[in-house]
Amino acid sequence: MAIVYGRRRIGKTALLNEFIKGKNSLFFPAEEVNDSLNLQKFSRILGEKLGINNFPTVTDWEELFAIIDEKFAQSHLVLVIDEYPYAATANKSLNSILQHIIDYQFKQSNIFLILCGSSMSFMENQVLGKKSPLFGRRTGQLKVNPLDYYDAAKFYPAVSSEDKIKYYACVGGTPYYLSLINPKLSFHQNITNLFFKMTGYLFNEGTLLMKQEFREPANYNSVLQAIASGANTLNEIVGFTRLESSVASRYLVTLRELNYVERIVPFGANPLKRKTSQYQITENFLAFWYRYVFSVRDEIEQGNGTIYSMAAMQDLSDFVGPIFEEITRQYLRRMNMAKQLPFIAKTFGKWWGKDKKGNVQEIDVVVESLDSKKLLIGECKWRDQFKVKQTVARLADRSAIFDKHTCYKYLFTKLPVELQDKDVVNVSVEDYFDEGLEE
Repeated sequence: MAIVYGRRRIGKTALLNEFIKGKNSLFFPAEEVNDSLNLQKFSRILGEKLGINNFPTVTDWEELFAIIDEKFAQSHLVLVIDEYPYAATANKSLNSILQHIIDYQFKQSNIFLILCGSSMSFMENQVLGKKSPLFGRRTGQLKVNPLDYYDAAKFYPAVSSEDKIKYYACVGGTPYYLSLINPKLSFHQNITNLFFKMTGYLFNEGTLLMKQEFREPANYNSVLQAIASGANTLNEIVGFTRLESSVASRYLVTLRELNYVERIVPFGANPLKRKTSQYQITENFLAFWYRYVFSVRDEIEQGNGTIYSMAAMQDLSDFVGPIFEEITRQYLRRMNMAKQLPFIAKTFGKWWGKDKKGNVQEIDVVVESLDSKKLLIGECKWRDQFKVKQTVARLADRSAIFDKHTCYKYLFTKLPVELQDKDVVNVSVEDYFDEGLEE
């Protein structure tokens, strides 16, 4: 039994359909309807598989699984129940029924059962969780995550490297969202059509995601909007949302468990000390949606989305900047896999804190070697123009904070720059899409 799960539109069903090609299989797509209607649908699909016209509707799950076991136990069948949470929500006993079936029938068969679902909370708590009747029955699990910047760019190979970064920053790595980008339109036109028109697919997608996961999403919306607006610490989130600190912490824990939010601690810090941590939204689409769309949905519905799209474009450089840092860490992971870094790396993060003089400092990228003796220190600049000499000097000062390590200094930029300091390596976004990074 394998468990496959991930956010909606991440590509789970497409992946499973590809897997079962050429295999003896039964694919049951559950729907958000009552138990009887799901059983009616599955009975029809089972009847088609058996080649029986007017196959009678099976009235309970035990009978359905018994027929499958009788007919296919020895024939290496792949049985997929897609959107399993819909079926299990409609029948609260389904987890227990399936547990019994696995233990006493399917366990002796050649049936490969796959349960797939988009509700992250349901799949992690009620299927994989220790309190679930299905706990311990899985023989494998696959969490389908968004694509990184490099693979996402394969959906729009003809655009400039700069636009590839911008598309990933705004749309993220969800394959279906990426498939909606029209290569014949400009970046601005695509973003306007997707987010700032009532008919745009991504206009209301954030609302649908939250309603799928939470019965009362209002406070989750507030926390995500706070982070998207630049409130990265717990105190800043509390100030933005006006929630009690303990309440905000509880929502952050849930959002982290569902991988909507990531808690980051500076390199070398104790992860148990919460005062040093920052929070960021893991899915770029959501960060963009909460920052630019969430609070003006009513106006967009009135047909006034163009003005908000223009405002987002004017602010876009500030939005892309922090995401460019994360994209750089993804790039360095690919460089590490290709053995193109000065060392084999084990951690990819950032650092902030005080230097030896007590001044507050921040380093965008810190990559640690496997032996913990070397560091790659990087500064990221998502600007067309900046003071290169000052940036290089500041990078040297900040690398001196880690004087117990051998430091390799890198400057990551939108466009190539000329450096006088030969100890600093410049990497521009054109390098981020080098064919040598293909895994």
